[in-house]
Amino acid sequence: MLRSSRVSSSFAQWTRAGDDDVTLSTTRRAIVAELQTAIEAHQFDSETLEDIISILEHECLCWKYRNDGTLPAGQDAGAFRQTLERARINQLVDQLSDCLVRSISPSSHYERELQSKALLSALALLRAQGVEALQTTFHDRLRTRLADRFTDLQGVPGQRDVFSAETVRKSQSGYYLCLAAEYARHFQRAEPIVVSVVSSVVNLLIVGASITSAAMQGSGAPNVQSTLHTLERAFRPFWISPNELFWALCTLQEFTRITMALHAYGEAMASVDQVAYDNVQQCRDTMAAVIIGKIVSIINSPQGFQNDIGPRSVHLDYFVAFFNRGPNDLGRYFYQYGLLDCVSQLSGVLSSNSLSADLVDTLCRIMATSAVASYRWKCAEILMRDPITRRTQLDRLPEAVARYNPTMTAQAETRLRDEVKVIYELLNEEDGIFLTPTPTIPGPQDAAAVGNLSPSGWIESAQPSSTITARAQKHSVSLPRGSMFARARYHRAGLSPDGLYAYFATPKDLYLYRVPSSTGTRANDILLHLDTPRSEYREAVLSNSFLAVLHEGRTDSLEVYKYGSHAQTYSLITTAPFEATSREPRWRTDCLAIHEARDRVWIAIGGRSSQNEIISSTIRMYRIDIDGQNFSRHNAYFHRSRPNPFTSDYVKSIAFAPDGGRLVCVTNNNRILVWLLSNNARPIQPPFQIVKRYMPEMNARGATSATLFQTVSANPYVLCTTSPSQERSNNNGEWSFVSPVGAGPARVPQQLDHHLWRLRQARAIIAGAASPDGSVIALLEETGKILLMPLVAQDGGGLAALDPIVLDARLKSQNSASPTALRFCEVERRVCLVAVDPDGTVIRLHFQDQTGG
Repeated sequence: MLRSSRVSSSFAQWTRAGDDDVTLSTTRRAIVAELQTAIEAHQFDSETLEDIISILEHECLCWKYRNDGTLPAGQDAGAFRQTLERARINQLVDQLSDCLVRSISPSSHYERELQSKALLSALALLRAQGVEALQTTFHDRLRTRLADRFTDLQGVPGQRDVFSAETVRKSQSGYYLCLAAEYARHFQRAEPIVVSVVSSVVNLLIVGASITSAAMQGSGAPNVQSTLHTLERAFRPFWISPNELFWALCTLQEFTRITMALHAYGEAMASVDQVAYDNVQQCRDTMAAVIIGKIVSIINSPQGFQNDIGPRSVHLDYFVAFFNRGPNDLGRYFYQYGLLDCVSQLSGVLSSNSLSADLVDTLCRIMATSAVASYRWKCAEILMRDPITRRTQLDRLPEAVARYNPTMTAQAETRLRDEVKVIYELLNEEDGIFLTPTPTIPGPQDAAAVGNLSPSGWIESAQPSSTITARAQKHSVSLPRGSMFARARYHRAGLSPDGLYAYFATPKDLYLYRVPSSTGTRANDILLHLDTPRSEYREAVLSNSFLAVLHEGRTDSLEVYKYGSHAQTYSLITTAPFEATSREPRWRTDCLAIHEARDRVWIAIGGRSSQNEIISSTIRMYRIDIDGQNFSRHNAYFHRSRPNPFTSDYVKSIAFAPDGGRLVCVTNNNRILVWLLSNNARPIQPPFQIVKRYMPEMNARGATSATLFQTVSANPYVLCTTSPSQERSNNNGEWSFVSPVGAGPARVPQQLDHHLWRLRQARAIIAGAASPDGSVIALLEETGKILLMPLVAQDGGGLAALDPIVLDARLKSQNSASPTALRFCEVERRVCLVAVDPDGTVIRLHFQDQTGG
């Protein structure tokens, strides 16, 4: 498969980092450091790897410009300045090769494919910079890791007998792994023939740089065409008689890389410089057309493409993997597969109308006559790459292909339709085109895969402590109350993470205020007022700069606003209705959460749909790029775990961890699900689960909220509040509790699972919060009482809570509250607890020092 042609916010920032050296270097190094941190911690996903590939390819393009010396003066300001030094690239090679051993998701090969491709891009950049040898221990470690990765790839079960999406992924992963391993092998060779070939390749790449330089100067098509003729003459020995298959394929891949890098740069600059974008697009299309045309001529030449040459036997691969001999040598099969892969990458940036009739004819013929499945899959991928015509191709392609082989059997036609459908679904997934989730048959969790958390890993340092007073400050916000005959009924209130702002909502109106403080800040000025005559406000949530609101109506919808500290200084970012489509039924929203990071905002929405009396629930993720305030849906796939965590259940509450590294969900059946997220807010593996027992009559309320926090030892925990019955002690599961959180599926030993039994006769707890250092938790009772419970290290591991302290000020009584109605925040280097209710009451408690928080 291909990586997405969409440009990420990280790469857009990379290309627009700044005109002066200091700003550019600082910004770009911060971007790379963030990506490297995600790789090092194994908290990355496909988008992380796509960012790395785009940056490495852009750096390769920068080097070629610099080496050629043809870059126009006007283009030298920022975008084409090199940033990555060799030491940093070596570090990336080391990190990426280490990740090859540990796959992100045991059930998916897409990330594995991108890992190999990112490693290949890093090795290619080193080669382009003139590096011909690697330090001995570094080289040996790289080769060993590639061999381990090959063994790991062959050890994935269930791929030999059943055709599935993972079969296609595995084929592509194997190709890039083989190519990376072949590239690594040649770093230690010193024969003159190799050096000569490498020099020829590098010279060809410089020719490619002059092409892109001509495009950037806007010198027009004649200049570009002239340079392309030079390129064609230089390429001829490689394309006509590829005596060295590896270097022939290497050359094709390098020029494909130039074209893709040029495409990514153009897309990143589209909203900034339309003239530059048009020039780059023209050059990209011309280069892609020439390279594809030459590949087609190779395939159609005598002995150019042999349909019967397939990959090595699966049984032989397993045998080789058993002895840890590493990936295959690059032979005729991978050379032919690589030709199609180059076409596939280039077709990803062209429209289907740009594909020549000769190319379409060649691809259909291969699909109709080849006995090698991976060739058929790659051809189908090329023909369906354009999302605009993909659905049409799904219906028409099998019949069109069948016409090229009149003797095709019914069994072969059925196989072809199945293969085309799988490729269709994979391409949709990569492009973020969402299909109706298929309900999963309930199944038990694999007991062998779920172990216990070890108590020794949860031995806590001494928790910070301080004297906690029960005396809190109480303020009020002057809310509009309506008239005598139409009183405003506020039903929801919540706070921003910094505790400075609060929203108050009626079914039809929503108001945003600055929260009053001990310094006498006025709270009578409305910063933002929204009204919704045709729907009702279901839920809202604040970050420090953004407000996200869910509307309930005939069609549920999401609105996102950016707000400021002064009245009426806000702007609407987006309105996104959840309408029924041909791919998705009407979606009902239930809850939402927000996390504001350095350069983007993540919004998670829990909801459900019903089709044919089957309820499908999931969490959708959206993101806003703060730089350009672009809003987009993010393919996170929380429901893809096996078994599906939402089978016969749905989401009723969600919240991010303070650092955005985890997402916690409370389901209708009162299960607590916690996902470890990548740096792009995608689940890395199936969720950690906590299942408690609840009396049948309490299931409707049960778990009311879940809050993630960390201790000073950096151990993650979840605070879950509940609505217990009078028989909770007998039922052993209806207490509010504090529990450690695993990175994935795991059981919590009883000694680490701490029930808040010191609450004794407390009523239902409807919201909870934890201090930044995890030393105090705050609980909101349905009566309006606020209780503070210090947390201490427990003998044998985990945390225990001390007796509650009840604040002398209270909020109004309410059956439910927003998870953000209770917040710990830091104000002037002091920890502060802030609470709010729908009547406009604000309670604030300052702790004595930061360690007391």
